Amino acid sequence: MASVLLVSAEKIKAFVNVNENVSESLLLSNIQVATDLGLQSILGTKYLNHIKTAAQGGTLTTAETTLLQDYIQPYLIQRSYYECIPEIWSRVMNKGIVVGNTEGGNSVSAGDMRYLRSITEDRFSFYAQRLMDYIKNHPNDFSLYFSYSSTDGMAPSKENYFSGIHITNSMPRKLPPKGIKGYLDPSSDYYCCD
Repeated sequence: MASVLLVSAEKIKAFVNVNENVSESLLLSNIQVATDLGLQSILGTKYLNHIKTAAQGGTLTTAETTLLQDYIQPYLIQRSYYECIPEIWSRVMNKGIVVGNTEGGNSVSAGDMRYLRSITEDRFSFYAQRLMDYIKNHPNDFSLYFSYSSTDGMAPSKENYFSGIHITNSMPRKLPPKGIKGYLDPSSDYYCCD
């Protein structure tokens, strides 16, 4: 599939903290990376190619236009910015990798750059979940998304990654030894007495 970008460099500059003087080629290459690494894993290869073809040909349905403008583009704006941050922070030159300074300021540390990326990662993760929820809640509008087969390339993702702690209300697997106090949530069905 020919390279079709679903968001513009100008739109990224309008919605994130990127200076107007940032090279458009830097943004465009990272839109492609965000599409390949992120959006393709959400939509799957088959449906992503369909959206690109329909966007390029002007044949998006009303539901697909809403999907593109309200869900895909906000995701791609944040994901593309996330992918750009390391390249904005440092550049590969003929004589080595340099971290840039300007007359108006100093470059941030690697730790500061990682912190900025983590904020942006939280944002694109939010938009990814919104995108997946929207598609799942409108299965009749996106039947091609749900018609994946093993020959269609990358499968669409059914859920966003979760790295937090999930606590369930269940009986402990092993009770503490006699004489050692344990805790059982009073709202639990297994709680019987004080």
